[in-house]
Amino acid sequence: MIIQLFHLIKFKRCIMKTIRITNSEARRFLVTYHGLDNTNVFSGEQGIVEYIKRVGCIQYDPLNVVGRNADLVLQARIREYSPVYLENLLYGERSLVDGWDKMMSIYSTSDWPYFHRIREAKEEELRWTLQRRESLDALTLVDGIRDLILNKGPLQSIQLESGGVGIGQWGHRKMSGVAMDFMFNCGELGVFRKNNTQKVYDLIERLLPHELLHCADPFNNEREFLKWYFKRRVGSTGLLWGRNGGGWLGHFLSDKERRANILSELVEDNKLVMISIEGIDDIFYIRHEDFEILSKTYEAREKVVRILAPLDNLIWDRKMTEEIFNFRYTWEVYVPVEKRKFGYYVLPVLYGDQIVARFEPEIHRGSNPFAIKNWWWEDGIAISEELKSAVKKELYAFSRYLQADGVTEESLNKII
Repeated sequence: MIIQLFHLIKFKRCIMKTIRITNSEARRFLVTYHGLDNTNVFSGEQGIVEYIKRVGCIQYDPLNVVGRNADLVLQARIREYSPVYLENLLYGERSLVDGWDKMMSIYSTSDWPYFHRIREAKEEELRWTLQRRESLDALTLVDGIRDLILNKGPLQSIQLESGGVGIGQWGHRKMSGVAMDFMFNCGELGVFRKNNTQKVYDLIERLLPHELLHCADPFNNEREFLKWYFKRRVGSTGLLWGRNGGGWLGHFLSDKERRANILSELVEDNKLVMISIEGIDDIFYIRHEDFEILSKTYEAREKVVRILAPLDNLIWDRKMTEEIFNFRYTWEVYVPVEKRKFGYYVLPVLYGDQIVARFEPEIHRGSNPFAIKNWWWEDGIAISEELKSAVKKELYAFSRYLQADGVTEESLNKII
């Protein structure tokens, strides 16, 4: 049925009706879309570029237990992935760039002109925040910082001397750090490189091509931009419902009435396809060009295990993940210890099209064997020898990504 509907949509370009699929078809579509099954086509640095072009962005977070979030997202999709790949694409080739999208993210450098309105909205937000925290004086440093970087080259905020920010909760001890963050989010500075989690800034015109920085606005009006941005966000998750949640975080996206109007227009324009999932009341959306992937979800595939990032695109919307995958997940790093159900930094484990377990890794540094602190199977999962074998295989692949000397025997025993 899905295949017939696909051909109808593709060749007749008809006004879409809601397509009904099963929960299993939705799961298989999402796993295939995100390159998490054995048909994955993403490989090496080029695979990273292609995956990010598909989903728009991956979320960046500086916490590093077994790699940062962006590295964890990519190791699940790029076999034999190394963080060196991402480092080169960001700060060597510069085909990717750090920027604000769904929170702090990494997206294609070619998207830079399309984010002009996002940078403007971020600047307005930051000015309001600085005013509320009585730190607007930080902006008096902007001209001096620009001249200093122009003459001396890339700098970290810690290299600059200035007065303290005051009580606030900005996260910087110095006014210079506040000013440089402001300049970065407004697009005046870019990241030259990172020293661990610390950004080394340079003028954006020395990092990105002139033609990108001086490109005319790709949109004739705000409505065109909004339709591009909403469609792009649907592509970030692959399948997304219209209700509030983690999938719609960010500027312009959170207003429910506006979202309903834009999504309706995109369906009428044949840019989005409406999806109804058996057992779930809400309407979902996929991009028209991704419907072909959905049409192939009937194919039987070998089940493989993938270790997911805490902020993986697949599980951006926690409530949607619970509805489709029957998996309730909270990233508990900001939850007080006494209120945590599982642990500080817990990673979901995908097997085929089901999330079957979660585990808390030990902090890993150096070449020591990779170790697991705690492992939890999900309720109702049949723990077969085939599943345990697949998990062990993936744990060894994960240890290679970490450049660890294998996996501790004690850790392997936890999955039995």
